[in-house]
Amino acid sequence: MGETDINMIIVWLVMYFICSYAMGKIGKKFAIGTMALYFIPVYNLVLTCRCAGVSPWWVLGLFVPVINIAVIVYIYGSLAERLGKNFWLNGIGSLILCIPLFIMAWDGSRPVKQLEQPGLPQEGTAGA
Repeated sequence: MGETDINMIIVWLVMYFICSYAMGKIGKKFAIGTMALYFIPVYNLVLTCRCAGVSPWWVLGLFVPVINIAVIVYIYGSLAERLGKNFWLNGIGSLILCIPLFIMAWDGSRPVKQLEQPGLPQEGTAGA
């Protein structure tokens, strides 16, 4: 391995840790998982899907070429929508160096959309 290869590995690892930390900060906003869990490869994407309110099965779409682009837009767009931000702007923007991920992690936004939980009475319905 040459010096260039080692430098690329170091850059990749630094980027991975920064993105994992950002996902962990978003997870903290939703109270899903611990920061340490967001550093586990692939499982951090499952946790991000839970934050976004989409099925964790969407992670499998990330491993299919071309389909993965639409899946990234959907997952990060849904995540943005749950934080009160524009679905399309943040979904498509996530394809460009994950900039919306960092914005969502470090801004003051909080979850605005609550997920429906089975078995619990929903707002506007009478309790039994």
